[in-house]
Amino acid sequence: MRLLPFLLLAAAPVAAQQVPVRTLAAPEAELEESFDQVTAVRELSDGRVVVADRSAKRVALADFRKGAVTTIGREGSGPNEYVMPAGAIALPGDTTLVPDPQQQRFFVVKPDGTPGGTIPWPGFGPLGSVRGADRQGRIYATGPRLALGPGGDAALRSGDLPDTVPVIRWTRAPSRVDTVGWVQGPKTNVNVSGGPNERRVMVRSQPISPQDDWHVAADGRLAVARVSDYHVEWWNGAERTRGPAVKYAPVPVTQADKDRVMAAMRNPRNRIVVTQGGPARTPPPGPPPIPDSDWPATKPPFAAGGVEANGLVSPAGEFWVRRSVAAGAAPVYDVFDGAGRQVRQVVLPKDTRVVGFGARHVYVARTDADELQWLGRYAL
Repeated sequence: MRLLPFLLLAAAPVAAQQVPVRTLAAPEAELEESFDQVTAVRELSDGRVVVADRSAKRVALADFRKGAVTTIGREGSGPNEYVMPAGAIALPGDTTLVPDPQQQRFFVVKPDGTPGGTIPWPGFGPLGSVRGADRQGRIYATGPRLALGPGGDAALRSGDLPDTVPVIRWTRAPSRVDTVGWVQGPKTNVNVSGGPNERRVMVRSQPISPQDDWHVAADGRLAVARVSDYHVEWWNGAERTRGPAVKYAPVPVTQADKDRVMAAMRNPRNRIVVTQGGPARTPPPGPPPIPDSDWPATKPPFAAGGVEANGLVSPAGEFWVRRSVAAGAAPVYDVFDGAGRQVRQVVLPKDTRVVGFGARHVYVARTDADELQWLGRYAL
């Protein structure tokens, strides 16, 4: 794996100006078929979208004009199957890669919306979060924080994982992996027990932990939101362009926030185990209680990590970052330009989140009282 050098070009003072606020009220269109947990949406050139539904273990092709939703492939470990669809990565020419972390491979969706087999992950260890691809087809992800040694267990030790996480770029042909930079990850503890023939590994992140967020633009530039003083950097090869810091008022962590975190932890659909040399499996329910000392007093300036919080870069090259708000409040996204400057805020309806962009639309998943999710689109 190669390490790429970088140069920070500029820094700026704290941004004090007010920015325009746009409120998205009702969607331009919403599909009549619900989903369980929309991970991501990729728009094709004809306006149809590929939808990854993690909890339903389903990849679908949706047509907003016709109101039709059809399943692509099926659950399983065969050549046109998947176990946990964890994203929808846009490759050139309308090909889509769906990360399947439990099987450490990608499920391929061809431009016509039919299955195209699978592609194995690069063979240096498990990837973290796969965020996107550039127009050259290079794939960007967080590298492994938990190193696996020979046999898959030599590097497993109890203790805290490193605070920083590598951002890697995988060029598929010829296969090469580069480390393009490092970001702050969540505070995470690993507990290893058992013997060499039956080893149990428990990984637990500090709840509502401050961490950087990032995504990749089509031209290969990376947008990185730094949590330390809330500013956005753009990485372009060795260059690092830093925007001004953004003012924010810390949001207290309340019991409602804690209840939501614990409910997500108790839901076995939100947890996976990745194994080496054996089948992937869903862990048993029943997470341990979180000590009071692990809960922070306030939230970080923006949400990052997990299925519902990652920032996204729009086709216009703007970076959307989900700002931390009080429990139950309407979601707010801070939008940054290519120089890292905040240019506006976008307010969404309650219980919604951005899951993808198209040429002229932003796609939003809405969760109802029954925990079903509905996919809508708004004009940009």
